[in-house]
Amino acid sequence: MYFLKSTILALAVGTSFASPTPRHGHVRHEKRTGGDQLIKRSRADPSWQLPVRIALAQNNLDHGGDRLLDISDPQSANFGKHMSSKEVGDLFRPSSESIGAVRHWLHDSGIELERHNVTVGRGWLKFYASVEELEDLLSAQYHVYGHSKSEEAHIGCDEYHLPSEIAPHVDFVTPSVSMIRVAGEKDLKKKKRSEVKSFSPASFPPHTAPAGGVNSDSFAKGASEVPCHTAVTPDCLRTLYGIPLGNSSATGNEIGIFESGDFYDQADLDLTFESLAPYVPNGTHPTLHGIDGGKAPMEDYIGIESLLDMSLIFPLIHPQQAILFQVDDLHEVESAQGFGDTFLDALDASYCTFEGGDDPTLDPKYPDTNTTGFPAGTWNQAEQCGAYTPTNVISVSYGLGEDKFSRFYWNRQCQEYMKLGLQGVSVIYSSGDSGVSNRGQCITPNITHNYDNTGAFSPSFPASCPWLTSVGATQFNDDDKTETAVNVPTEEYYSGGGFSNYWPAPSYQESTLAKYFTNTPPPYNNNTVYGTPYYNKSGRGYPDVAAIGQNILLYSDNTPTFVGGTSASAPIFASIITLINEQRLAAGKSVVGFINPTLYKNPDAFTDITTGSNPGCGTEGFPAVEGWDPVTGLGTPIFDKLLAVFLALP
Repeated sequence: MYFLKSTILALAVGTSFASPTPRHGHVRHEKRTGGDQLIKRSRADPSWQLPVRIALAQNNLDHGGDRLLDISDPQSANFGKHMSSKEVGDLFRPSSESIGAVRHWLHDSGIELERHNVTVGRGWLKFYASVEELEDLLSAQYHVYGHSKSEEAHIGCDEYHLPSEIAPHVDFVTPSVSMIRVAGEKDLKKKKRSEVKSFSPASFPPHTAPAGGVNSDSFAKGASEVPCHTAVTPDCLRTLYGIPLGNSSATGNEIGIFESGDFYDQADLDLTFESLAPYVPNGTHPTLHGIDGGKAPMEDYIGIESLLDMSLIFPLIHPQQAILFQVDDLHEVESAQGFGDTFLDALDASYCTFEGGDDPTLDPKYPDTNTTGFPAGTWNQAEQCGAYTPTNVISVSYGLGEDKFSRFYWNRQCQEYMKLGLQGVSVIYSSGDSGVSNRGQCITPNITHNYDNTGAFSPSFPASCPWLTSVGATQFNDDDKTETAVNVPTEEYYSGGGFSNYWPAPSYQESTLAKYFTNTPPPYNNNTVYGTPYYNKSGRGYPDVAAIGQNILLYSDNTPTFVGGTSASAPIFASIITLINEQRLAAGKSVVGFINPTLYKNPDAFTDITTGSNPGCGTEGFPAVEGWDPVTGLGTPIFDKLLAVFLALP
């Protein structure tokens, strides 16, 4: 049964809402964070029928993390002994015990066995239940919620409970704190190129400005007449980090680039290559691995994110090639609320099935039957599960606030990055562009967002996941030789960094963080109570490293343009790891895989950045200090030292 928008919005507003009282022996399983900007409107009708899905807990997650740390530890005899995708899938498959326990609980609670079934991959239980049944089952109260900035309506609850003996077998239940959206969707209208940043709400839109200080003649000559602190070119990056020109392109070592709702323009790429990297032939472009209708290039929907990634990656890795993971059709990019799951589905078939990756209340739904408003068409087929092999390195410049969705929603993705690491994949994410806030949002004591620049610091995800490498941003000092933490007050652009509220500090960070807090403790209160100013001292610290992220020079819309953002920093660092893999493969060794344990044991392979900070939430943020800090991490890479570290490993 589906709900009519007009029916829901007509319900009375102003009802008094009491918190549910859990039954004896029940424990709270999830609580809504409030970061979704939803406002409670009214109680849900008890007779409404809801499509319910229970995500079953996976096996061996702790063991998987331990194993990843073992094969990634440079001092371990198992370094580089990565697993196959089948071995990873078999390791984490949910147990028959979990399936049986949850099904018997449902049956004993009045949801008879014939009403629910297990999905093919054994990761979900599915059934329909009335609001009344679900409230009784979960000791919850279901409401209609309105969105603060749209007419969308949702069905869900603030919190729910499970029997203490059942909770270990369940990851999460939907709809609950992850809600069903029931409003109509808006059509995407054709936009001018100048209006397009990205259709994806998860993108970190790069900051752009006309290259007014660069005349066309100097730009055409490779900007050699312009200092690097004014206009950053591939030559500037090579000189700064000691990156050599590439001379090989091992098959299977192509770098992966994630994009969603943002599209490159070949003409602009060619102009950039011709002017700044003439050794890259015109026409060079990534191999498209479209996911669920993702297409590129798209001339009428060009954005700056894709251009930035490719304008940096191709000059740095040439003659190595790239694979573009263009994710989701335009309709779902525009209308779905979730982020990341369909990408992970396409890399790992088990994530579609027993790992229960997709949340039907948040993520894109395929086949997509929309027929209007989207000139690129829609993906009117089943979602692509395990369609592509992951590349050795994946660069991603997208993210959202940790508290945007539930801990369970994000944790599934973070676990998947751990599984990619087990397979030898290096996942590189930008850390965000808003300092200690998240897109200008801070966290209030009742776990909601505010935009008045006050409250607790708001970490970014996936940057805060401990199983990937997070990259912050620097900018050139005026001497063109040294760097400082990026600082662009006019754009409120500062290197994203801080401490996770969801994940504790991993073992590879423990000694580094202990030294940081002992030698240079931040001047703010720290508290493990979520929502209490200012940060969680026990959380995973990020970023791990940094790279230049300001005044990148490229062509956009046939015009020289300056671009800034950690969206530049991530592909720079990912390119360096790709070049290191190239040399390890040539030496008959494995790819580097999950690199963080090696990085933290070799801080001398980085230039320590000790100036600048990352303001936000009414503070100056964290200062950059000697050693690791939550602004620029360990610092910026010294290529020859980093290469020597990894070539010395088995």
